[in-house]
Amino acid sequence: MSKRIETTDLNVYYGSFRAVEDVTITIEPRTVTSFIGPSGCGKSTFLRTLNRMHEVIPGAHVEGEVLLDGENLYGAGVDPVRVRRQVGMVFQRPI
Repeated sequence: MSKRIETTDLNVYYGSFRAVEDVTITIEPRTVTSFIGPSGCGKSTFLRTLNRMHEVIPGAHVEGEVLLDGENLYGAGVDPVRVRRQVGMVFQRPI
């Protein structure tokens, strides 16, 4: 079975601040995965890297690998708009 989403040694930075550190995870197709933790621990940042939404924040950058069905989402020539069409995100709205 092919792997739907896979990250290897993923680090996400906002400037020099490392918001996500060395995440390696495989999420198989048709599974439910939850990310649980305190406010500010990097859950939303990690999810934003899966569809390249963090790139709209000045100074943000990624190290490591993010694959969608084996394709590196940060590879040369990969269109971020196409990635965002394939990997949706529902934003939280504080009350």
